[in-house]
Amino acid sequence: MRLLDWRQRGMQKRSARRLAPELACLEGRALMSTLPTTTSTVPTTTADVMGHRGANGYYTSPVTVNLSANEANVPSSSLSTEYSINNGPPTAGNHIFLSQNGVDRITFVSTDQSGNVGPAGSLTIRIDRTPPVLTVSANPTTLWPPNHKFDTVHVSGMAFDRNSGIAGSEVCYFVRDEYGQVQPSGVARVDENGMYSFNVNLQASRTGQDHDGRQYTIIVVAHNGAGEVSWRTATVTVPHDQGHQVGYTGYPSNGYGWGGMVGGPVDDGGGQGNHGHGNGHQNGHGNGNGHGHGHGHGHG
Repeated sequence: MRLLDWRQRGMQKRSARRLAPELACLEGRALMSTLPTTTSTVPTTTADVMGHRGANGYYTSPVTVNLSANEANVPSSSLSTEYSINNGPPTAGNHIFLSQNGVDRITFVSTDQSGNVGPAGSLTIRIDRTPPVLTVSANPTTLWPPNHKFDTVHVSGMAFDRNSGIAGSEVCYFVRDEYGQVQPSGVARVDENGMYSFNVNLQASRTGQDHDGRQYTIIVVAHNGAGEVSWRTATVTVPHDQGHQVGYTGYPSNGYGWGGMVGGPVDDGGGQGNHGHGNGHQNGHGNGNGHGHGHGHGHG
């Protein structure tokens, strides 16, 4: 009995060894039969944007968008692409050109010859090609008398950009002094209406040899949200000879009229002599050149 049992167990092991490869093959064929014989694909679309990039995602030039459709094992020439701008009607094509200021939303999708539609894509294009509007004015524009004191000059204007706005809602300013001595600078807030204002203190002085007067140039600069720049200037002058012009109009400030200082006509000399006579002997004598050309001194 023991010998028989041993032989039976041996036969069963040999039978299992013979069946194992067959079962393995059957299992492999069953597993392979569950895999798909083909793989379904759909086209994908990519967008390439060309243009000059500014700040904050804006373009400061015209923009060209090139759309490319791709699908595995499918020639690109057999794929078709459509796009839409700002929810407008679909347009067949792969190239989009934008040049107007503003914000445009583009959606696009591609289809293959079998009718398989790929996933839709989208992008937003922001364009601002126009520098901000900027104005500037100063008051006063003339500092007189040249007494070496500092006078307050009020500067105001408008800064506005309808597309990307004024960056930081502020303008910056600086002063260029012809003498390089008084050159304040800073920033000024732009309010909701686009207006700004600030004060600068400038010295009312100039050298005696500066015949065209001392020039202060106030420069105001504004940036819009796209990074474009506008700048404007206002000029404040400390003149050389404003006092002489005042004397000519009949209000001498230094005892010398036009005829006495410049050697004007006889009538001017006599006229200033008469004016001097009316105001007192000192002014009459100060117009002594009138005597040289007429009788101003004699009547003084």
